[in-house]
Parts: sequence; structure tokens; C-alpha cells
Amino acid sequence: MSDEVRKTFDFPKYVNVHIHKECKQELELLVQKENIPAFIKAYQDRIAYLSQNIGKETFHRQWFEILKGTKGLRAIRFLRIQNIRILYIVDGNNAYLLLAFEERQGHRKDEYANYFSPAYSRYQDKEMLE
Repeated sequence: MSDEVRKTFDFPKYVNVHIHKECKQELELLVQKENIPAFIKAYQDRIAYLSQNIGKETFHRQWFEILKGTKGLRAIRFLRIQNIRILYIVDGNNAYLLLAFEERQGHRKDEYANYFSPAYSRYQDKEMLE
């Protein structure tokens, strides 16, 4: 971002959904200014749904997906808002939002896989989770 003031969002708080501080920063940097209102609404809807349906949230396939071949990673999808993804893990009755990125030019397994290791590392870094 150039000289523009960094965007900040109000991230909804749920006792069973935790977000890594770096994931918050990634979202604030990723979302383009004109998409902020739509993103905030979509984010709030998805996180509320996740909080109420942990472990069963992937039945809502437009918003959530289980990533095959991973050790429990899942993704929250924002298909109409810059194709943003948030990688997360469900552990018991909690969800941990770990890493955000923008998927470019369709789902390519090798590109997606580049984010798995950093996401797992963040999951181990419990001090950075809110």
C-alpha cells in the first residue's frame, strides 16, 4: 500500500473462532478499498455460520471446503470478493483462522500447497491467536 492509511476491519469475536494476528494483517492488506463493505459483510456471515456449525460447516460448499491431502486444513472462500481464501483448522469445538491469500486464475493445487506449511506453523504459534 502506498501512502494510504492501512485498512482495518472490525473482526467479529466468537469464543470458538480464533484468528491469527498475521491472518488479520493479511486480510487488511488484501482487500481492495472498494471491496471493504462487501468483504466485511461476507466475512461476518461466514464466521457466524462457522461458529454455529463447527465440524459441519463444510456442508455449505460455496463458503467452505476441506482441503484434500492435508492434515486437517480447510478453507473459507470469498469467490466474488477477489477470490480470497482463509486457511483454518478445526480442533475440537474451536476453529483457528491461520492464513489469508488471494487465489489467482483458478484453483491450482501446487499454488495452494505453498500456503500449507506456513498455516501449520501458525497453528503451533498459539500466542499469536486471538
